[in-house]
This record gives sequence, C-alpha cells and structure tokens, in this order.
Amino acid sequence: MGWLRRRITQLPLGLAARFTLFVATLLLGLTAAFVYINNREAELAANNAFETNAAHLTALVNGLATDLPASRRIADLQTVLDRVASANENTRYAYAVETRPDGSLRQADPESVLKDPIASITLMDAMASGAPAFRRGSGVLHIAVPVTSGGKIVGVARVGLSTLNMEAQISDAVSRNIILALGFVMLALPLAAIGINYVTAPVRRLTQATRRLAGGDFSVPVPEERNDEIGELSRSFVAMTRSILESFETVQKLTLTDRVSGLANRENMRRYTQTALERGYNVALLYLDIDRLKRVNEALGIEVGDDAIIAISERLKVIALDYREQLARECPDQDSELLLARLGGDEFGFVFSGPVSEDRVSQFAMRVLTSLARPFEIAGHSVAVTGSIGVALSPEDGLDFSALLRSAANGLSEAKSSGANTYKFARRDVNSYAYRRLVIEQELRVAVERKELGVYYQPQVALTDGAIIGAEALVRWRHPTRGIINPGDFIGIAEEVGLLDQIGTFVLEEACRQSAEWTAKGMNPKVAVNVSASQCQRPDFARDVLTMIERHGIEPNMLEIEITETVAMLDPRTTARELAPLRAAGVRLAIDDFGTGYSNLASLTRMPFDVLKIDRSFVSECVRDGSARVVVATILTMTQNLGFETVAEGVESAAQREFLLGQGCTFAQGYLFGKPMPAAEFEALYLAKRRSDARDLIGEVRRKAGGRAEV
Repeated sequence: MGWLRRRITQLPLGLAARFTLFVATLLLGLTAAFVYINNREAELAANNAFETNAAHLTALVNGLATDLPASRRIADLQTVLDRVASANENTRYAYAVETRPDGSLRQADPESVLKDPIASITLMDAMASGAPAFRRGSGVLHIAVPVTSGGKIVGVARVGLSTLNMEAQISDAVSRNIILALGFVMLALPLAAIGINYVTAPVRRLTQATRRLAGGDFSVPVPEERNDEIGELSRSFVAMTRSILESFETVQKLTLTDRVSGLANRENMRRYTQTALERGYNVALLYLDIDRLKRVNEALGIEVGDDAIIAISERLKVIALDYREQLARECPDQDSELLLARLGGDEFGFVFSGPVSEDRVSQFAMRVLTSLARPFEIAGHSVAVTGSIGVALSPEDGLDFSALLRSAANGLSEAKSSGANTYKFARRDVNSYAYRRLVIEQELRVAVERKELGVYYQPQVALTDGAIIGAEALVRWRHPTRGIINPGDFIGIAEEVGLLDQIGTFVLEEACRQSAEWTAKGMNPKVAVNVSASQCQRPDFARDVLTMIERHGIEPNMLEIEITETVAMLDPRTTARELAPLRAAGVRLAIDDFGTGYSNLASLTRMPFDVLKIDRSFVSECVRDGSARVVVATILTMTQNLGFETVAEGVESAAQREFLLGQGCTFAQGYLFGKPMPAAEFEALYLAKRRSDARDLIGEVRRKAGGRAEV
C-alpha cells in the first residue's frame, strides 16, 4: 500500500485526481480479491462434493458382508451400484468389476467406458494403490473403489458421475460474482469521486489563492467559516497573507526610501528614471555632492552628521516643492515631474522628466547651490556647507539610468576640479574617455590572467661606436582584437586597480628568462627593467629578484634595475637600504627619467646607483633649445664627476647623437637606433650588428697592415 501511495503522489495530477485514482485502485483490488475468493470457494465446494461421493461409494463397498464369497459380494455390489445409478441422474455409469484368479478383470462395462482413458487410469490407480481413486475429465468424475477379501483385491466398484451441472453452477457463480463486483465499482467510484471532490474543494481554492498571492494579488478571498482542519488552514493562510503583505510593504518602503532622510533612495531614482525614459520623456539627472559634510562628521560626530543630512534634505525638499509649483504655474499644459533622492552618504540626486531645457536645469542648479550656501543650525552649531553638481541630459548623455548617472558623475568630477559651489554639464569627450578607461580596466584583468602581455626590447648602444650593449625590457599588451597596445595606454590604469606589481613581476621574470636564453647562444646584452614604486619598496623585493636570477642561471650584472628619480627620492634612505643587497650581488641599478624629479647632490651621492638615464624631454630639445642644452650638459658633467654611466633616452636624430657624444654621454637609446621590438627581432639586429662590427674591424686591421692581414 505504501508503494502504491508513493507512486500515485509522483504523478503530475491534482489532489482530487490523486485521491480518486487511489480509491479506484483500492476498489478494483478489493473487487478482484472478492471475485477470486468466491470463485475459489465454489471450486473447493465442487471438490468437496466429489470427495463426498467417493467417500460414500467407499462406505457402500466397505459395508458389504466380508464373509460372503467374492462372486456374491460383487453381485451384491452391482445391485447397490444399480440403485445408486437409478437414484442419481448425474450417474454416467456404475459397474462392479470382478478379479479372476489369474489377476485379470471380468469387465462388465460398456464399450464407451472401456475406451475412456481417464476411466482406465482411475481403475489402475485404485488397483495399484488399494485405495479409492478419482479423476476428472471430459465433464465426468471417474471413481474407482477396490473390493478386498482376505487382504486381496477381488474386484473394483466403478462409478462415473457427470460434472457438467456442477461446472455450470460454478461458472454461473463466477459470472455472478464478477457482475456484482463491477456493479459495485461503477456505483462506488463516482460516489467516491464526488466525495473526494467535495472534500478537496477548499484545498483547491487555497491553492488558487496561493498562486495569485505569488503573482502579487493580495485581494483573493479565502473561506474561513469551516470548523475543521481545512478551516484552520484557511485562517492560517489568511493570517500569513496579511503578514506577508505587511512585510512586503515594509520591504518596499526600505527598498525605495532612504532611512535617514526619508527621501527616495537610489533604487527608487533608478525606477523613476527608467519609467520616464520608457514613456519617451526627456530626462535631466542632477548629481549633487555636499562638499564639506565629512568634516562635520569628523568634528561633531555621526549623530550630528545625520542631523545635518536631515536638515539638508528638508531644505532640498522645499526647493523641489517650490520648483514643482513654479512649473505648474508656468507650464500648466506640460507633463513635467521632479524627483528628489538621496543616493548615499553626502550625495543627492534630482531627476526632471518631461520637456527639459539646459537653461531651466541651470537655473534650478544655481538655486540649489545658493540655498546650500546659507548656514545650517544643527545641534547648537552653525554649519556651513557647499555643493557641487554634475548634470546629464538624455538622450545625449545616456539612454538609461546607469549611463546618465555615469555621465553626471563625470560632470560632478569636473565641477569639483573647478572649485566648490559650482555645476557642470557632462561633456561627451569626458564620458567617452571614462568609458574607455572602464573597458581597458576590465579587459586588462582578463589579459593578465590569459597571459596576453608580452615583452619588447629597445636597443641601447654605445655612442662612440654604435655597438649594441643592451636593451630595455618594455611591456606590451597583445590585444586579441586591437593588436599591440603600448604601456602608456594601460600602465596608469594598472597602477590604479592594483595590477602594476603583478605586471612588473612578469616583466622581470621574462627579462631574466630571455637573458638566460641569449647567454646560452653566446650573446651578452644586459637587460634593463623599470620597476614601480610599490615593487621596489616591498621588503622582499631584493630577495625575489635574486631568486629569479638564480632560478634562470644568469650573471647578476646582466640585469639592470631602473627606478624613476621621483620614486627614488620619495624616501632615499629606504630606497638605498632595500636596493643595497642587489648592488652587493652585482645587479646594476639605474635612475630613470633623471632631471624631472627633485634630486639634490647630497642624496644622489648616497644612492647605490650605477647609471643615470637622462629624460627624453631634455634630449628631444637639446638641439634647438638653449635651456635644454644647458640642462643636459650640466647633468653629463655632474655624472662624469660622480663616476656614473649615462644613458640618453629618446634619441631620434643624428644631430642629437652628435651633441650628446660631444658632451661625454656614454650610451643612448631611441628610434635612431631601433624601436622596441620582439626578442627575435632584437636578437637578429644584435647578431647583424656584431657581424658588421667584425667586418669593419677586419677591414681596419687590413688597412693598417697594408692589406696583408689574414683571417
């Protein structure tokens, strides 16, 4: 029964249908059991009747006098069987068979009985077992009872009884039982279905009410007048619905209302804006930031800060209400609305919908700023604040709430940079730039994970003979759709989002690996790597660099670490201390972009550097600008006196090269000698230059030897 219940409950049916199916299955099972039991009883009654007849015949045989001769007993038995046959209309045959002295039988049966195989088998069964035997077949019950005398079988009493009437009675009984059972099922099943439908009707109504409640309809009526379990369930459902409705209203209020000010919140503002845009209205979004509210929190406490928020909100409510009344007077036929919201912290927002003009929005923004300029009396203190506003208009600055808010935020940033108590409309180029930065930030994170970054190498040459003495490792972004992206377009963003250290570590690791590969090929260019301020100020920076050098098996002097002058001078003592282990191990150290920072000679002489790199801004102007020439000449003279090597960056012309060489500059890099290139191209350039230098050297030797030199 449990199995049946589980199977029915798994069917995709309603409760009433399941109950009806269960009851129908149960009724059919009971009916089948009733029919089977009654039919079985009829069969058992028939068998009992057969056994009774056999027992009766056995009693007749055993009742004959045992002291009579066998022939006499057989004759008397035949007389008895004749009476049995005449008294029972179902008797087919009744004969007594005598056994001869030789064991054969003296048959008195008619030919039809002798040829009946079942009758013969029954006779043999009785003689073999010495006990009564009976068999059924072809509508006849064959009975054979042995007659014994002195322990020997002297004859057999044989009777055949017709079973047709009894079998017809059994068949009638079976048919009657089946008809009665089917009639019962056909009558009981509809009544059960009606009863089940009546009982489950309240449950169905509750189910329908639950569905409507799930769809947000709380008006569905639920019957509560019943006093049974269904009524209790209905009343509980009503109570639950009321509780859900109250909770829903509370959640709606919390979701759409700011807790402190009671104004609409950001989500409410978003929904309002989206609805207005979907209706085809133009929208103006004003993003207001209270400039000095944080100082109030710091000086007077958060509670007073909340009081300030409430006071500001009340003043803004008055401004919004006055403006709505003004719109109603000036534009009675225009469908214009205004929403005031608190976006969080010290930020508020206004949304205009309907006919919107820049002049009207500008007037309103100035009204807000002028109103905020009046001091607030809060908790016995006179609090003065100012505001900055960014303005975005649809559709120019965005087609949805997020785009408009982003545009207004850009306008707000510009307003803040222009000074307090002002407003700015969002500029299209500002929006585009901010969007591009956001896209680059998102794609850069993926690029670091997918190893889309690579390292290019820009040759560094000796100015005296043009020999390639090394290269600066420069990161490049191999973008899958935009191609190679230079570091100037993403390094600043990487620093803002915390990816610069990860990128710097990658470049260092790749530079060490490439240096090891070149060393194995017999090449010996040093590789310079620029590191950021956050990298070189890590306590484990020097250890990590030395670990890379050891892991790749390169000589420490093949690696040069470059740090910008500004970074080096932020904390000269810390920089010198952190870089000292690298200098001691033989790693070369260079000051990059020298001349752009605020170095002084005292600090410079205490720094553990080997190379000064003159910033490209001076090198590019050293030919045509007298001031730049003086700066470059001064730097070169100073570095010669201090024993530093010098590298001039950004050399692009032969005139610049000649000037630098004349001032004693030792090395240089720039497009004049080669642009940043992949490792394979740099390797080819390096080897070609070395072969060219070798040929030049051989030619020089031959000229000096009068052409007699041999190679």
